Amino acid sequence: EQEDYPNGKQNPTERWVNDQIHLANRPNQGRRRMTPTETEELRQQLWDEFQYEYEAEAHRWMKYEEEMRRRTREREEEKNRVIQTEVRRIQARVRQRRDSERHILVEERRREAEKAKERALREQAKAERAMVDAWNVYELRWVALSAAYDGIVLKFRDIPWPLLVPPLTPEEITPEKIEAFIFSPFHSPEQTTKERIRTGLLRWHPDRFHRVLGRVRESERNAVEEGVGIVVRCLNDLLSKDNKS
Repeated sequence: EQEDYPNGKQNPTERWVNDQIHLANRPNQGRRRMTPTETEELRQQLWDEFQYEYEAEAHRWMKYEEEMRRRTREREEEKNRVIQTEVRRIQARVRQRRDSERHILVEERRREAEKAKERALREQAKAERAMVDAWNVYELRWVALSAAYDGIVLKFRDIPWPLLVPPLTPEEITPEKIEAFIFSPFHSPEQTTKERIRTGLLRWHPDRFHRVLGRVRESERNAVEEGVGIVVRCLNDLLSKDNKS
C-alpha cells in the first residue's frame, strides 16, 4: 500500500519500486516493453517481496529485542543473585561477629562471677579466721584475767570484751556486735546458744565482776562499768529471747 508524501513526492519505497520497474521495462536486445498489466503485476510482486522482507526484518528485530530483553533480565537476575549472596555473606559475618562478641561477653561474665565467688570465699575464710582468732584471744584473756594477781592495775582495753574488734570506748559496745560475736558459727560448735549465753552471764555477772572492777584504774572505772552494764543487759535480752523461742 503506497504512502503519500507532502508536495506530491514519492516515499523511498515507492521510488525504489518505480526504479525497479523502470529498469525492467527498458528495451534490451529487442526485448519488448511490458504491458500495463505486466507492469502492475511486477509492481505488486515487488511490493510483496518488499513487504515480505520488511516483515522478515521486523521479525528478526523483534527476536533481537526479545533476546536483548532476555539477556538484560538474566543480567539483572545474576546481579540480584550476586547482591543477595553478598548480603547473606555480610549477614553471616555479622551473626558470627555478634555470636563471637556474645560468647566473649558470656565468658567474661563467667570469669567475673568465678572471681567474685573466689573473693567471697576468701573474704568468708578471712572473716572465719578472724572470728576464730578473736574468740581464742577472748578466751585466753579471760584465763589471764582470772590468773592475774590483785596488784595489777587494769585499763579499759585490758578487759576481754565480747566483740570481734576490741572497743576503745563504751559507745563502741553494741548489742548487735555482742550477739554477732557470741552466736558466731565459727567457734564453740559444741555449745548451744543457751549455753553460750549462760557462760557469758557467769563471767559478766556484776557480783563476780566486782572483784575485777576494783582493780581497774580509777580514771577508767566508770567506762568499764558502763561497758559491763551494756554486755550484761544484752546477754539477759538474748536469754529472754531464747527462752521464748
